[in-house]
Amino acid sequence: MISATVLLIAFLGTMGLVLENAFRSSALAALNGRLLQQVYGLLSVTEDNNMTVLLPPALTDPLMNQLGSGRFGLVLDDRGALVWRSQSAMDQALPSELVTALGETVATGVPRAGLISDGSGDLQYLAYRVQWLGERHTGFYDYVVMEQSALLEAEVEGFRARLWGWLAGIIGLLMTLQFVVMRWGLKPLVVFTRDIEAMTEGDQRALSGPYVQELAPLAQTLNRLVDHERQQGARYRTTLANLAHSLKTPLSIIRNALMMAPPMGRAEDHRAEIEIQITQMDELIAYQLERAVIASTHQAKDQLQARVVLDRLNVAMQKVYRDKVVQAEVHGERLALRASERDIQEAWGNLIDNAYKYCAGSIQITVSKIEQGILLRVEDDGPGIADASHEAVLQRGARLDTRAPGQGIGLAVVSEIASRYDGALSISRSKLGGACFDLVLKL
Repeated sequence: MISATVLLIAFLGTMGLVLENAFRSSALAALNGRLLQQVYGLLSVTEDNNMTVLLPPALTDPLMNQLGSGRFGLVLDDRGALVWRSQSAMDQALPSELVTALGETVATGVPRAGLISDGSGDLQYLAYRVQWLGERHTGFYDYVVMEQSALLEAEVEGFRARLWGWLAGIIGLLMTLQFVVMRWGLKPLVVFTRDIEAMTEGDQRALSGPYVQELAPLAQTLNRLVDHERQQGARYRTTLANLAHSLKTPLSIIRNALMMAPPMGRAEDHRAEIEIQITQMDELIAYQLERAVIASTHQAKDQLQARVVLDRLNVAMQKVYRDKVVQAEVHGERLALRASERDIQEAWGNLIDNAYKYCAGSIQITVSKIEQGILLRVEDDGPGIADASHEAVLQRGARLDTRAPGQGIGLAVVSEIASRYDGALSISRSKLGGACFDLVLKL
């Protein structure tokens, strides 16, 4: 707004100076034209004499006959001597500057204009040299008509006052229009800014508009950016929750190993077990951080043996739940898998952990290859899950049994991993009397 106003004032000011100079030049040219006409008028009334030219004392121009009118007429010979003067110049001395200027050699019939100064002020003059070829004598004469510059300056001053008055009014009007137009033009930005502030404060989730054509692409870009940041934040929160949940098992094993320290066993055995679990915890942290940063659907695939993974997980759970007598049966083919080891351990480990946690004393784990992929079935003889709660228990943070320790994250993690492998997690009633979880992964 300020820069536009400064540019407007500078432009109109420059235009005003140009117009003023143009008017001054035009007024000066008009003045010289009038003076030249006066010279032609003097020539028209000039008569021949024996020794010089003769002009009448009174002229048709009344200003030439009136003292103090500001317009004077003079005729000088080639020596600079005054031959004739108008009645208006009777009280004027012959300016020395004029005599000097007329003394310069110039061609006849060429008007010469200039500015001289006398005691009363500046005079604008026009001189016209002629060669008189009369019947009685010949010679060179300078016809001079002068007019006070104050008349020209008064005319220019009047134009200047009117010009700058109009320009000031135009500047005021344009500034008002500019303010109104800018307020109207910037109104979409005000609305856009207000919506951004509302979105920042959490009052709205996106820039909904409608916005002008110029702001619509920016709004779409900002919405995508905000959505990406929200997804990233949600992914970080999910990853931290998954990490905390994944670390429970190794921490329980470490705790149990420390409780079983000598004299119940050799220190080297327990230290090796603790080192294994610490390594696993380090791998879990790296795995979850990678998932938090990279929003890809598949991790790097490893060559795995399904039965080896299940046996390792079963042994780990027996250490976690060593105070609980659980009869675990593992059935299934010796299948080779191509999948992320961390994904398989995370998904299968959570299902087996739930079975150990809620069973009464018996669980069955079965892995097999079906048309849809690899099926892992985990059954227990616990209280089971009501049919109406199957969907709710798969939600992150949902827990049906608040008496048992946990955060309600495990089954949500399994469901997320299943979706990454185009699989599914389903819940039914086990033949053992408890819950039956079927996890299908397309591997």
